[in-house]
Amino acid sequence: MKKFIILSLLAIFLFFAYASKPDDKTCIISAVTSVWGNLTPTPKKPMYYDQFMNITSKFVVIHDWIFFKQIEYKFKEGVYTVGIGAFKKVYTFNRLSKQPAA
Repeated sequence: MKKFIILSLLAIFLFFAYASKPDDKTCIISAVTSVWGNLTPTPKKPMYYDQFMNITSKFVVIHDWIFFKQIEYKFKEGVYTVGIGAFKKVYTFNRLSKQPAA
């Protein structure tokens, strides 16, 4: 009986994870904001926002896994993972800003 309850809860959890992945637009905006930080124009101050997003969104790569989305950003040095999208949210971690300047 315990196994059935645990498997049922796991199945429900995985169903909600699959059904609540964020859309690609949300992932792209979060990735660009994570990489560019305060330099990113906001929709509240729309001057050049569309042009900035059109240029920088080409560097975002989204891998759509079954239960989450992996968000990567292309740089000259390579491609780095900048976030994970799950449960209608995008969790970003910008490890690049912690690297010493070369």
